[in-house]
Amino acid sequence: ILLLVALAGCGGNAAVPAPRTFDLGFSAPGARLPALRVASLRAVAPFDGVQMHYRLAWRNPSELADYAHSRWAAPPAELIRKQLLRAVGEGVAKCGLEIELQEFTQVFASSEASEARIELRVSLVNSSTRLAARGVTIVEPGSGTDAASGAAAIARATERVLGDLAAWVSARPECR
Repeated sequence: ILLLVALAGCGGNAAVPAPRTFDLGFSAPGARLPALRVASLRAVAPFDGVQMHYRLAWRNPSELADYAHSRWAAPPAELIRKQLLRAVGEGVAKCGLEIELQEFTQVFASSEASEARIELRVSLVNSSTRLAARGVTIVEPGSGTDAASGAAAIARATERVLGDLAAWVSARPECR
């Protein structure tokens, strides 16, 4: 009986993968924004936590799931804030950005193909005046089939977001 109990105990010790934590990397962003302040950057639920989300669009595009053993090092809005602050140039900030993160996921078109998707609502402000607002959607193809490749694609998509914002803010004469 003791032998059976010991064998049963060993069988239940299947290796559980260690949790993996991802961020957007340590490389400085390639995009350079003019001097500005980040007035606010927030994320809507459920993108306000550290879970790494994905959608199986080929099965049900409205179903959001998260990786069981992978997470972000910080909430996505904080990861973007860090990259944004690293991309902001020197000088006196004449404008500010208000950003609402609305999507930060890996979307699977099939079991073998996915893309990273970031959606933002961005407002450019000066003191208490809203100068302009727009939506930004970036889709980065080829994000692999696992959390690690999804995180790498999200990092590339974030770089593209910063480039898009840099071009938009630079074109505004009131912010130069």
